[in-house]
Amino acid sequence: MKKTRVYWLFLAVTGLAMLWLNLLDVPTLSDDIIYRFMWNTDQTAPVQDIGGVGDLLHSQWNHYLSTNGRMPVHLLAQAFLVFCPAWVLQTLNALLFVLLVHLCVRWVTTPTGAQAGTRHQLFTAVSVTFLLFVVFQGIRTAFFWSLGAFNYLWVLVAVMLLMLYIRDNANRPLTGWRLVLLSLLALLAGWSHEALSLPLSVALATWLLSPLISHLSSRTSTLHLPPSTLHLPPSTLIICFMVGTALCLLSPGIWHRSTEGITLQGRLLSGAINCVSNIRVLWLLVLTLAVLWWKRRTVVRQHLLAHAYGYVALVVALGIVVLCGTNLERVAFYVDFIAMLLWLQLLHGLVTDVWSRRVVAVGCVLLVLAFIPACIVRQENRDSWLQAERQMEEPGRELIAVRQPLKGENVVMDYFRNHYANSSFEFGFYCVYMAFDANDINSRCAARMFGKDRMLFLPEDVVSRIETDTAAYRHYELDRSGALFVWRLDHDRPVHTVRFVLNDEDPSQLNFLQRLLVYDGDSYELDDFHHEVVHVCGRPYLVFTRPTTNIARRIRDVEVE
Repeated sequence: MKKTRVYWLFLAVTGLAMLWLNLLDVPTLSDDIIYRFMWNTDQTAPVQDIGGVGDLLHSQWNHYLSTNGRMPVHLLAQAFLVFCPAWVLQTLNALLFVLLVHLCVRWVTTPTGAQAGTRHQLFTAVSVTFLLFVVFQGIRTAFFWSLGAFNYLWVLVAVMLLMLYIRDNANRPLTGWRLVLLSLLALLAGWSHEALSLPLSVALATWLLSPLISHLSSRTSTLHLPPSTLHLPPSTLIICFMVGTALCLLSPGIWHRSTEGITLQGRLLSGAINCVSNIRVLWLLVLTLAVLWWKRRTVVRQHLLAHAYGYVALVVALGIVVLCGTNLERVAFYVDFIAMLLWLQLLHGLVTDVWSRRVVAVGCVLLVLAFIPACIVRQENRDSWLQAERQMEEPGRELIAVRQPLKGENVVMDYFRNHYANSSFEFGFYCVYMAFDANDINSRCAARMFGKDRMLFLPEDVVSRIETDTAAYRHYELDRSGALFVWRLDHDRPVHTVRFVLNDEDPSQLNFLQRLLVYDGDSYELDDFHHEVVHVCGRPYLVFTRPTTNIARRIRDVEVE
């Protein structure tokens, strides 16, 4: 009983801590603002408000056709962002995080669906919380970002609820209203996020077909399937889950985006970078299995046999990461989540009570040590948004000078900024929006949200220097964060081409990673998306993004036409 009370106390404290961090959330100029308005296949179209459910459905149909297939998830996201105060979503996210931890504990500590016990319950809860909060690379974009929370936190809770029911009720009848509700949950869970639902669909299909496969592979001439295989109650839920996955994958938008001119070599290189930089728990699992295989081979065999379908899902999820052509941190999130459950299931049968208590103590200390700077950087990020928001609320003000954290002065705090805070305004080559372009869809949505016809955003140091020094940026110079070039023009004409003239480079003098990413050309031209002429204090300035490092380190000159 005491262990149970301590377990629930830990979850309560975790929920309060997550609530505090969630209440420090602020919008990002990207999806958090654009999702408050109608989604148009033509992003140059005028911004339209969402007035009701009909507009939401129309918006998400456009989204399904042009972007991806996660219609239920993004329908829910738009509904919350448009019709609910921010604190409602922030509170729900904190509660769902606690629920997710509890569901993971149930999955790990009751692998056969038996009644939950107290052994290693607290150990598993602390381990799950520590891994998600400290070790996972994608915590800020998966849990501390409005759209990310819907795509990851909410999806995981729905999927875990379904998977627990399927596992624990494999031989129980399912009829009536329970069948209807659970089938709907299965459909929506499958129609959530393809990077999770597709691996699980493959694993579930393998589970359903395994008796048939085993019989076909035997030497008997007559096939006799057990009645439980022919009439397995959860098969209805599994089929609904697969149908939802199919609806997600049938989106024209997802196939259009996945075939955007990326070569197989480029996909594999991007996948390799993702595996090295963003996947972490998977390598812990691999290392643990390797050590145990050397010392306790029987344990590994038993574990792999008991959790074979989990490893099927893990392999498929890893394949998606390797081939998707995107090395964003959140892309690897589901791989590490599946690996986390498998790793903890492996440890659950090995860890002793003494080591369990030690891990709990050390884990709680490390969580507190991570929580304090996380609060600091999130408060800093919130202050930067409020500073920009005050400018956006000023009538007639178009140019917004946004504050950015000065990175490089404190490496430790830089790590926490990158790990726990989503900057409201970003500038750089990989940014999905150009905040300095007033015609960018995100800038136009922000202007509409604050009742203006036009708004654009520049770093605060750039705006301050231009306003106080008329001779500033006579030649192209980087802003303080090193993400943007600014160049005062002698003419007030559109710029159609920005070309970097590059120095020669000897690949033999580069390290291994630099050789993989080496750029062969002697010049590099930015596409139209990455440059814009803006007017500040009545003077024209060309603003353009710094290219990737393999090109930026070779810049000799910049030519514009």
